[in-house]
Amino acid sequence: MTKVRRVIQIDHSVENLYDLVSDIGRYPDFIKWIKSMRVEPVSTRGAETVVNGHAQVGFKGFSEPFSTKVVANESDKTIKVSLISGPLQRLANEWRFEPAPNGSKVHFYVDFEFRNFLLRALAAANFEIAMNRIMAAFVSEADRRYK
Repeated sequence: MTKVRRVIQIDHSVENLYDLVSDIGRYPDFIKWIKSMRVEPVSTRGAETVVNGHAQVGFKGFSEPFSTKVVANESDKTIKVSLISGPLQRLANEWRFEPAPNGSKVHFYVDFEFRNFLLRALAAANFEIAMNRIMAAFVSEADRRYK
């Protein structure tokens, strides 16, 4: 079982960061282990948009299809991700954005577990590195898009 909760300050607006994270179709542009992404709209009701993301993820010879349900709520600036199918047996991920001096506070939570014992052990051993790379990819993409 792998869980992390982080709060980080990023020098971009809440609106820009929400737009960046909710735009899952562009993840292959800046997250190197997402090889492709197909976005399937599900519903829009008021401020809430639901899409399914179907990705091909790959890392060091490992390649798997991976599908998630993404619920983005523009009014409360939250994005919740849950598992549809893939190499995980469990996934709960949430992003929440709030204004802060000189930018935004990003509240990030993820709880996941791989089905395969070997992948579970590999993820546990490299979790901090992977989390830092994911966050750095989002910050770098925000800098590229919004500065």
